[in-house]
Amino acid sequence: MKTITSLLKTSACLGTFALAALFTQAPLSAAEKTVASFESDEPLKSWTSVNDGVMGGISKGGFKRSEQGTLLFTGDLSLENNGGFASIRMKPSALGLSGMSALVVKARGDGRTYWVDLRVTNQMNASSYRAYLPTTAGEWQETRIPFADFKLQAFGRELPVKPLSVAAVTSVGFTLADKKAGPFALEIGAVNASGGEASAEPVKSGNNLVEVAKASGGFKTLLAAATAADLVGVLSGEGPLTVLAPTDEAFAKLPSGTVETLLKPENREQLVGILKNHVIAGRVTLAKALEAREASSLQGSKIVFKFEDGRVRVGPATLTKADIAASNGVIHVIDQVLIPARTETGALNAAGLIELAIERGVPIFNHGDLAGCAALYEVTAEALRTLTSVPEASRKVLAKALQEARLEKSPRQRAWILRAALDQTLASLN
Repeated sequence: MKTITSLLKTSACLGTFALAALFTQAPLSAAEKTVASFESDEPLKSWTSVNDGVMGGISKGGFKRSEQGTLLFTGDLSLENNGGFASIRMKPSALGLSGMSALVVKARGDGRTYWVDLRVTNQMNASSYRAYLPTTAGEWQETRIPFADFKLQAFGRELPVKPLSVAAVTSVGFTLADKKAGPFALEIGAVNASGGEASAEPVKSGNNLVEVAKASGGFKTLLAAATAADLVGVLSGEGPLTVLAPTDEAFAKLPSGTVETLLKPENREQLVGILKNHVIAGRVTLAKALEAREASSLQGSKIVFKFEDGRVRVGPATLTKADIAASNGVIHVIDQVLIPARTETGALNAAGLIELAIERGVPIFNHGDLAGCAALYEVTAEALRTLTSVPEASRKVLAKALQEARLEKSPRQRAWILRAALDQTLASLN
């Protein structure tokens, strides 16, 4: 784990010019508002620390301003005496966030997952509205958290639904309570609020999922696999899709020769199954995933999301970055490849893939996520075109439907075009 000393050394290596560029706030638009910045010592007068000593614990936590104009939240978490939390927060004052839709936190952590706390007027001291703030050790991240994602909690338990009144927010804070003893360090560059229509979705970038992955430089193996499986077109399409993206390092953890074997044409069906196990229909933010606790991959597996040992777990993998926005979906980065569990009957055949897609797609469509249903059908149609067990005539039907669907602006019509092709293909298989 990186200590605050190592974090400061990293900052020093950036150089004066780079630091100035990092922490000098660009002019905010009319739809943005500064909630907290730390260019001087004056703002720190409105902050205070509250640790588990209030209930008999011995955790240490406090804050100070760095020479680079950031807020350093550091300490040592202890689980003794029924303790286990350290926190800092702003003293209550009118923040004027009416009309804002999300909080934007620029921070660098130590790999642990923190809470962002919001408190409102006349709220009991032991409660706050909370949202997760995952961090990657030593890396600066700008995390946008829609206000709709904050859930009211007290003593670590979620309270009956009481939506956050953004206009009533009077305090912002940070808490570490991950049940993992030891030193911690969170460096906060700035906290802003952004406006626009209230939404639980992340801001969409101008690039699609494939373009975002390419730009990051850390997903070369994933992109090569998607190319071999003929799924690049789907991941570049309308969506929306949620991609659980294993890094190149995650693929490197597989047994020697595994990736090379999967990329061979004769193993395309198995590769498609593995890749579909990393894709979820619709735009599923981290907050939504943790609230639902599980989601169905396009391959048919249940992917479990949970907060455990100070980390967000995605199945057997650990989440390293969350809510990377793309124009057609969202990416969550994981450190392990999610190999789908094999059943007694082995991998699904072509008919099984279609039946599973329809089984998953119908409730998605009926719940109003027309684009998510269309995206699921699109991925399935593309996968079917790569299977030698699908007759050539059916592959032509699927290709025509995909072409028509991609020219269709209505997600409802896209879903129906693709569903008709899937039904026709299933009939030919049966």
